[in-house]
Amino acid sequence: MSAPGWRVTHCAPQELEPPREPTLAWLRTGIGPAAARNAVERLPQVAIRAAILAGFAGGLAPGLAPGTLVVADPLLDSKGRQASTPLAREVFEAARAAGLGVERGPLVTVSEVAATTGEKARLRAAHGALAVDMESAVLATALAERSIPAAAVRVVLDTADEAVPVSAGALLRSPRLLVAGVRIALRMRRCTAISGRLLEAWLERLARGAEPGDRDHADRDRDAEQRETR
Repeated sequence: MSAPGWRVTHCAPQELEPPREPTLAWLRTGIGPAAARNAVERLPQVAIRAAILAGFAGGLAPGLAPGTLVVADPLLDSKGRQASTPLAREVFEAARAAGLGVERGPLVTVSEVAATTGEKARLRAAHGALAVDMESAVLATALAERSIPAAAVRVVLDTADEAVPVSAGALLRSPRLLVAGVRIALRMRRCTAISGRLLEAWLERLARGAEPGDRDHADRDRDAEQRETR
């Protein structure tokens, strides 16, 4: 991704160093709630202005296509409790202004992969969620305890009507799952690039003088976009 004026670094959470210049740090959290919780616990005590919780999600809403960004608003855990995402609105506006396919609505975080279409339908019915992941609510809750504002924005990797292989054994037992696994794997690069474009759009917004959580600036951006489309 391109981020003029920003230093971009990739590291594990515990490797984050105090920045000497505007820095975007891609932090690897790992997969699942326990890894997410440990990632925040390992963060050093450095100044972090904001966090964007990016990654993949499974689609729950019918018709939600692979590559669609889902901005969590609200962000729910498996018991329906809401996690704090004060930056959701501005991230959604940044994605829309950049022309990215984006939806804003419920995202639910669970502890295990929603591997079957039946499980996806159950989660959809229970939470009304657009998509499901395994880390965002845990990350957002832990970051809020450190007063770090966040937004969760995930790229749909698999759709509501696609089963997801969760093991090599499952792939070997089912040719249909093998085909689905290959198809989903081929999407990963494109979906990762979409996350990068979203972050670029959000950084451009900050470069124009906005602060994370600046609602007035988000309103001005939206008004400008509406004038351009008239």
